[in-house]
Amino acid sequence: MNAIGKSIGRIGVLPLLVAMLFVAIPPGNAVAVVARQDATPTATYSCDTMSHGGTPAMAGHTMSGMDMGTPMGHAAVEFDQLYIDMMIPHHESIIALVQAALPRLTDERLRTIAQNIMTSQSAEIPELMGYREQFYGSAEPMPMDHAMMTQMHRMMPGMSASMDQMAMEMDTEAQVAAFCAADNPDLAFIDLTIPHHRSAVVASEAALTHAIHQEIKEFAQKVIDAQQKEIDELTKIRQELAGAATPTA
Repeated sequence: MNAIGKSIGRIGVLPLLVAMLFVAIPPGNAVAVVARQDATPTATYSCDTMSHGGTPAMAGHTMSGMDMGTPMGHAAVEFDQLYIDMMIPHHESIIALVQAALPRLTDERLRTIAQNIMTSQSAEIPELMGYREQFYGSAEPMPMDHAMMTQMHRMMPGMSASMDQMAMEMDTEAQVAAFCAADNPDLAFIDLTIPHHRSAVVASEAALTHAIHQEIKEFAQKVIDAQQKEIDELTKIRQELAGAATPTA
């Protein structure tokens, strides 16, 4: 038996195959494999890569996760799970908006706010997924279809936004398309971000009362503190830029 055969005999075939697999994968491909296994969204959104039909072109997978068609008949879910399943796509959509907005924003204050949103909410998505896996056995949120949206409105009575508006706020492509179609990028970013943040604040205020797990209540308070501060800053900036603090419809 030659030296290679003796080595295989000592370490076994399976470990050797695993070792060979890692050697055979070039570094770039190895990163791609890890990215596909990572639950954090990897899509990149940009107005410069808009398709001719007006839909944002994206690298990676869509983050919208929305399905507002026929209700799936979900059984009622616990408040904490519903909050998580809402906040994950809600965070994903504002991250997509920020990705498209950053190259076009001209006001440095807005660029700072946008970057802060990107940093904080990108970190909060895996945090929410970790809680979901810990409490409900799966990190992946349920699709926000009509049935889930109805439950959300019932369990969060302070949510004044219509289901159509909430669906748009959680739809990454709709957020990016609305921004990219606007004439004034700075005002468009403000007018999309303020109501988006308000919905998150209202849902998080409900979580302070109705959430079962202390971790969710603490997360909700963090959302309220950060996003209400940004609402106040954006309102002030809008008043300076346009002479009005209230976003137009």
